[in-house]
Amino acid sequence: MSDSRLAFLRQTTPASPESEEQKTSFISCSFQHRAAGAEGEVELNFWPARARSGRQDGVPPKRLIVFILGNPGLLGYYPPFLNHLHSLLPDNHAILATSHIGHSTMIPPPPAPLDLPQQLESKVELVQSIRRYLDEWASETDSNPKICLMGHSVGAWLLVEVMKRLNRTTPSSEAGYLLFPTLGWIANTWNGWTLWPIFHRPVKPLLPLLSPLIRPILPYTSLPETSLALVRDPKVIEHVLHLSRSEMDLIRGPDIDWFKSQNDTQADHRRSDDSSTTTGDKGLYGVWAGGSMDGWVGKDGPIVQEALGGLEGGRVKVLDGVPHAFCLTHENSERVAQAIAAWINPSSSSTSESKPTGQPETEPIGANVMPM
Repeated sequence: MSDSRLAFLRQTTPASPESEEQKTSFISCSFQHRAAGAEGEVELNFWPARARSGRQDGVPPKRLIVFILGNPGLLGYYPPFLNHLHSLLPDNHAILATSHIGHSTMIPPPPAPLDLPQQLESKVELVQSIRRYLDEWASETDSNPKICLMGHSVGAWLLVEVMKRLNRTTPSSEAGYLLFPTLGWIANTWNGWTLWPIFHRPVKPLLPLLSPLIRPILPYTSLPETSLALVRDPKVIEHVLHLSRSEMDLIRGPDIDWFKSQNDTQADHRRSDDSSTTTGDKGLYGVWAGGSMDGWVGKDGPIVQEALGGLEGGRVKVLDGVPHAFCLTHENSERVAQAIAAWINPSSSSTSESKPTGQPETEPIGANVMPM
């Protein structure tokens, strides 16, 4: 019997959207996790496949991209990025963005914050449930829907661990797209060192208590609306900091042999007309910040890039001028979306490496700090 928690996956956008807003609209929904030790409701945003270009009604999307957020895992940071990415993909592609349990100002969090292994269990459950749901749906329609994973920051670490666990026998996900990934020794990065006090006592337990005290001044700040909602919610702050501390303790050396195994140029892998762009359905692809724009990525960045074949291999892109928290501005969100879309949909690659003209957009407060 189909999982009723995922019934929203059968929705599509209008065949002929009446407005630009409809073309990029998403569905707000949720998923009730039941995994042992990782129970709780999580907030989701769903960009359905578009019902046109000969796509039959009632057919699963050809490819569903499951996006795992960074930390804080608040969905409000990402619509500019995901709207633009969705607009660049074929009509039969869909995107599902998942928050973390306890990282929502709309859904009451569980009493106790979840650590990194618990959040991982919830992501494993979600991907497994989606795979089963799509397989059942496909049996009704004689189709072959694929799942790809995409993750930002610690969401990329979670993506890797989900793929390592679920792809051991029958692959649950075909490919993974890493966005500014924090894959090793995060406590030893620049931000890990400089922000050390907020992840440890006595500062860590005090930060949620400051929320009511600073609320009166928030209207006079330049924080993004999602950050304002976060600062106003002491319980979500507690969950965010708990996960952050767990990241510092547990994200150590990356499994380089596994990363090398994801650089299989013979597996459903081909070159597009642009020789600098590799396209395919399997393995890992990654986007990193150029220079010193990412305070959350240390020596793991170059090591993993080399394991994936480097810039010459086509699976690695380095974006100059784009910070770790790319999702805080529309300009950077669109650049990252174009880079990802060039791998998934090569016809969009003509603009995938476009750079802004004139002076770069001013980065808001925290552009290299959060999401992490």
